[in-house]
Amino acid sequence: MTKHKKTRSKAFYHTHLLCIISIAMVLFIVGCLGLAEIAGNAIRKEVEEQIAFNILLKEGNSDEENKALCTKMEREPFVQRIRYISANEVAEELGKELGEDPVMVLGYNPLQPQMQVYVKSEYAHPDSLPIVDTKIRAWDSVERLSYRQDLFHTVHTKIKATERILLILAIVLLIISFIQINNTTRLLIYSKRYQIRTLSLVGASAAFIRRPFVWHSVFDGLFGATLACLLLLAAIFALDKYQLPMLWNYLPLRDLGMLAVTLLMIGSLVSAFTAYRAARRYVRMDGSKMYLI
Repeated sequence: MTKHKKTRSKAFYHTHLLCIISIAMVLFIVGCLGLAEIAGNAIRKEVEEQIAFNILLKEGNSDEENKALCTKMEREPFVQRIRYISANEVAEELGKELGEDPVMVLGYNPLQPQMQVYVKSEYAHPDSLPIVDTKIRAWDSVERLSYRQDLFHTVHTKIKATERILLILAIVLLIISFIQINNTTRLLIYSKRYQIRTLSLVGASAAFIRRPFVWHSVFDGLFGATLACLLLLAAIFALDKYQLPMLWNYLPLRDLGMLAVTLLMIGSLVSAFTAYRAARRYVRMDGSKMYLI
């Protein structure tokens, strides 16, 4: 009898361990998708903030006045940064491209100073560009404004398409994770069905019977989610060291913390819900049917 109990206890702990590992593996895959989304958002922001509005400034102002204008314009809410290029710097850059100094050829500098305005990513949306365009044209000393509207539109379109794909994958993985956690939790409670039946026979309430199973499942979900977070952290370190040395630059700690909290919530809440349903099923089940399943 003692040997039989030890065998059953060993089988239960094996099932318990399998449940935690299954939860961890499923949440690890979900976490990988979350990391892809976080890194994708960071890359999108960086790409959008590298696209500039090119401004040709009017002649007549000194470099000091133009730099003061840049400092003033940097206070605009849509401005990420401004690069001022003096007329001499424009001539130097043109000379490098042409292979000869235009000032030496012409005897004077015919070029005008310029500004490159880099907008914040939230203003790089095609709908926001006309607003930014109007505000920049209203600045003093602006003679001509040009920017690659088609480039803004292309970047925005490709990013939206990628976000839709990631959203679909996220929904599919969440459904798969729910099914997997549900199956493993039900398997764990199935191994304790006779204990549930015994408690029912001695008059224990349904809530009293369900409570320990729900709490155990919550802890299993938390352990599984914690294991998934540790695996994700190990994967990030490995990728950063061997494959993607700049990976940490695209993974803000705040977003990683939110991802970890999300995984912990998914693991614990889904485990609690499935444990509640499975335990309720066996509490309500007729004793004669329990021996047939």
